[in-house]
Amino acid sequence: MQRRSQPLAAGLGAPLVPDMEPQATQMRPSRNPVPRTLAVVALVAAAIVLVVVVSGSMGGSGGDAGSGQHAGRAGHGKPKSKYYVVKPGDTFGGIAAKEGVPILRLQKLNPKLDTQLLPQKGCVDLVPDGCKVLANGG
Repeated sequence: MQRRSQPLAAGLGAPLVPDMEPQATQMRPSRNPVPRTLAVVALVAAAIVLVVVVSGSMGGSGGDAGSGQHAGRAGHGKPKSKYYVVKPGDTFGGIAAKEGVPILRLQKLNPKLDTQLLPQKGCVDLVPDGCKVLANGG
């Protein structure tokens, strides 16, 4: 006669708990590469958008970032006068915009002046030797 390791149900002759191995309930990883590829593409797109937004807010390519270079490109005609009398707070960019002269031209005509730190008072040439006209009385 065989010995049973499990108690029998009352009158049925079957064990109360079936002999079964416990099974792990792990999910198999998906074999489809499309979701993973889409996630990578979305991550790259988000990174590109972030770079564009940050560079735009920092005055990146295309912005003038306060350099005054836009004024240098704006005016290409003749200046309104031969010289400009510097006032406190004036900048090369501001003078260029007011007088319609490119910044590069101002820099070439006034090589001894610091473009970032203009004197409180003085003269800026708008044409060659323009300040000499002022010095000679007008």
